[in-house]
Parts: sequence; structure tokens; C-alpha cells
Amino acid sequence: MDKAKRFSRRAWLKLAALTAAVSALPFPRSLASASATKTPKASKASVHYEDTPKDGKMCGMCKYYIPPGGHAGQGMMGGTMGPAMMAPGTCQLVEGKISPRGYCILYTPI
Repeated sequence: MDKAKRFSRRAWLKLAALTAAVSALPFPRSLASASATKTPKASKASVHYEDTPKDGKMCGMCKYYIPPGGHAGQGMMGGTMGPAMMAPGTCQLVEGKISPRGYCILYTPI
């Protein structure tokens, strides 16, 4: 091999140290959350979504249900009482508006 194209031991060690330093940097949260929000959701038809409960199981009691203005895993009320607790919310896994009294095969109790 030509001596001009070979790495010296010192150059190789510097490159190895630089590579280790760059890979130790934390992954930016903004990139992590941007990729997480682009996860496709299932269609209502593919999960056999119904607007009525089944065997006492309903979306409002599922850990994936997100009430209007709330967070997943809070249940139907999402910290609110009154007519708002029956307003349609969303789901972490299924696309579109979801009735708190609905049901699908992805139901997982809180």
C-alpha cells in the first residue's frame, strides 16, 4: 500500500476519539418526537371500530383513548366533568374522532 494513503496511528486514534465523542452526544428530543408523531394510525374498519360499547368495554376506559384536551390513559373524564366528558376524542392507535362509548379490537383497559 502507498505510504501517502495510510493512516498513522496518531491520526487513527484521533479519528476514533472523535467518532466516540460524536456518538456519545444525546439524540435531540425534537427529532425523536417528530418521528414519533408520524407513525401511521390504523383505520377504523381495520380494527372493527363501533360507536357502541361491547361487553362493558368502551374506548373511554381504554389506555389509548385521548379525551378532548386530555392525555391518553386518563379515561373518559380526562379531568373534566359534565357534557364535555362524552364529547368525541381521539386515539393513539386509530385515526379520526373516537366516541368515548365506542369499541374496537385494540381495547386495553387502563
